[in-house]
Amino acid sequence: MQQAVKVSVSVVVASHRSDYVRELTDAFSKRPSATAPEFEVIVVADYPVLDHRRMYPGIRWVYHDDQSISAKRNIGAASALGDIFAFIDDDCVPSHDWIEKGFSYLDNHGDAAGCEGRTVVERSSAAAPVSEFRRLEKAGFRTNNIFYRRSSFESVGRFDERFTFQREDADLAFSILERGQSIGFCDDAVVTHRVRTEEKWDLLKNCFNRRFDPLLYKKHPVLYRKHIGSPVPPGIAFVMAVHALFVLATFTVLWPVAASLDCAAALVLAVRRNRGGKNGFLWIARDLISFLAAPFVITAALIYGSVKYRKWLLW
Repeated sequence: MQQAVKVSVSVVVASHRSDYVRELTDAFSKRPSATAPEFEVIVVADYPVLDHRRMYPGIRWVYHDDQSISAKRNIGAASALGDIFAFIDDDCVPSHDWIEKGFSYLDNHGDAAGCEGRTVVERSSAAAPVSEFRRLEKAGFRTNNIFYRRSSFESVGRFDERFTFQREDADLAFSILERGQSIGFCDDAVVTHRVRTEEKWDLLKNCFNRRFDPLLYKKHPVLYRKHIGSPVPPGIAFVMAVHALFVLATFTVLWPVAASLDCAAALVLAVRRNRGGKNGFLWIARDLISFLAAPFVITAALIYGSVKYRKWLLW
């Protein structure tokens, strides 16, 4: 929103979900508190924004015909006026004092380049793999809830646009940490992450996006192992091991047992992934298929990324 006074915080949103962004922009349409700093909101979207401009004239809407998350965030930051950038995703809803708490943390910690806020997953949803989304409640420098000083953000060259869909946030944070700067954690800067119900093959999409991990590992090998460890999540690694046992038993009389164990392992993970929601049989069946296919998808993605970025990473 255009202000006659100096803007202190620029909220930057990279959006590709027009059906989710309105709840986010509704939250920013109300003044959080009298003590909140002056702020602006910039939404860079890859869908038509004319109707959104009419509904939310106080928000700056920018159309960018590219789904790249890092490119959209860079565009938003390039036109931002504030000395602090607050990044949030379009499927999140900030608490009423989110901006105030993040700004206050950096104001009181002058040595911090940025601070990550606390993310909670909505508990009211009765659909989708709720337990899967709760991994987002763990700290991880995610740009769905993080504040950076403009000076620190620009000192590392902004987001590396080679990371189009994943790991761009970790790359930025690692670049800042490697310069000897710190990124704090503000428990009071709370964002609620919504549980999306329409991305039914989300598990396989995330596996395919691991093609960016070799690039992240190439740039930050020490921090990658420290904060991420392995590109293969434990559940998928477990299915990989069971797949291997099935292959070894293929030409023996034990192959029916091995096949049953293979399917049972994937089924247990599928049921566990949907724990906390009221999903039907089709959700669990879809996730069963996803877990059976995930080892192949993630392996192919890592091989692709290793060749493309010339850095071998499979484990």
